[in-house]
Amino acid sequence: MARIDLPESRLRLRKRRRRVRTTVVLLVSSLFLLSSAVGLTYLPALQINTVVVSGAQTVSSSTIEQFVRERLAGSYGHILPKSDIFLYPKRDISAALKAEYPLLASAEVYAVDFHTIAVALVERSPRALWCPSSSSTYLSQGSCYFMDENGVIYAEAPHFSEPVYTSYRGPSESVTLPRQYLQPGEFLSLSALVDAIMQKISAERLEEVEVDAQSDVRMRFADGCVLIFALHDEGGDVFERFSLALQSAPFAGQKLSQFEYLDLRFGDKLYYKENK
Repeated sequence: MARIDLPESRLRLRKRRRRVRTTVVLLVSSLFLLSSAVGLTYLPALQINTVVVSGAQTVSSSTIEQFVRERLAGSYGHILPKSDIFLYPKRDISAALKAEYPLLASAEVYAVDFHTIAVALVERSPRALWCPSSSSTYLSQGSCYFMDENGVIYAEAPHFSEPVYTSYRGPSESVTLPRQYLQPGEFLSLSALVDAIMQKISAERLEEVEVDAQSDVRMRFADGCVLIFALHDEGGDVFERFSLALQSAPFAGQKLSQFEYLDLRFGDKLYYKENK
């Protein structure tokens, strides 16, 4: 069988040339539209030139503003400006602020107008202290750290000459801040129970609260007595057992300093040991 190649027909040639011209026109038009769109992002009318900071207390507003402006500088892939009001890295700025300043509970970033963005900060308030164990190799020895109401460890605390906050110890040995102590719900319940117990025995001075690896809680008092209960027991049940214990024969009219420990982990059975 023999074969020869026929010359391309004029009609097919014209169609092919038309397709090439159409492709070139579309490509040029796309490039023109793209370059126009990129050019629009550089219009002065769409550039962020004002950063308004609110809620800053511990960190100055000017420091936060400078931090944000540094993240508005530059471009994406050396093409699109980060300072464009429609393209600025809103979520990245918020995340970077909370990572750089652990004392911030939230950092909301939003546009006010075509030239202005606002940064609304909420700082954490100290609820208690968390102190690392003596065996910790990650955090400053002898230092304690502020915790907020949710048990978030967020900043090194100064040394207080007198007890100002309740001190907690427990499993949280990371150098990274912020750091969660227990779970938010667990800490809220525990701190409320501790406060209720201390109101019941207001004459006693609490030294620290420790939660061990088995989730047992030890409230250590300055006189040496230790109150023991399980972290996951209902706070109301623990408080009721403690109140009943104080009314029972061994404890009625006595001070906690006369006891080495009171153990409330076993339901309606109370275990205790008197000091010799």
